[in-house]
Amino acid sequence: MKSYTLLLLTLLSSLSFAQDKIQRILPKQPIYRDLLAELGNPLPGNPVLVLNYFAEKEGSYLFYFNEARAKGESYLTDKPKDLHAGLYIEDHGGILKLITFNDFAGPLSQPKYLLDYCVTEDADKNKSPEFYLTYFEASDGEDAKPLKVIVYSRNGKTFMKSKITTWLSYQPDAKGRIEKDENFKKLPKSIQIKAEQLLNKAKATL
Repeated sequence: MKSYTLLLLTLLSSLSFAQDKIQRILPKQPIYRDLLAELGNPLPGNPVLVLNYFAEKEGSYLFYFNEARAKGESYLTDKPKDLHAGLYIEDHGGILKLITFNDFAGPLSQPKYLLDYCVTEDADKNKSPEFYLTYFEASDGEDAKPLKVIVYSRNGKTFMKSKITTWLSYQPDAKGRIEKDENFKKLPKSIQIKAEQLLNKAKATL
């Protein structure tokens, strides 16, 4: 419990001085090892990022972004990776699963996180965080390739999944289309704007 207490104290310190409830935990940080030693790694592969959000009325959330070596062959890379992500909440010294995400490498496709655009925030200021997972599906050929932002937001006692997708084409005269699923259209406008901003910023890097 010592290491997790250190994590909680770090978050409370941030709350006291900067009103910052969010911590991005990366493999190079000592707290990363402490976190995994205390609470474990609940998903296949290894975390490349863990987002920690301490919500005063709800508790401490952990969003794991894992990569695992794919079992199948790939013609795009000699080290294909599957993606496994999951949202958990600290509960009685352990963690309780709330929602999970998986995407798998194929012979001609390779999903990858865009970690700079995987974030958590309370965009609608309702004292409950949303979690944004941004990833790109690289593939062989000149077909349009999907860039997605998945939003996990609280809907009563559960979390709802919403998605906005754009397709990128490397043809000079082609324009990518944008699709919003029905759940996305029901989100508060502030959350939609945040997801669209992440999508546009991520798109600019590809």
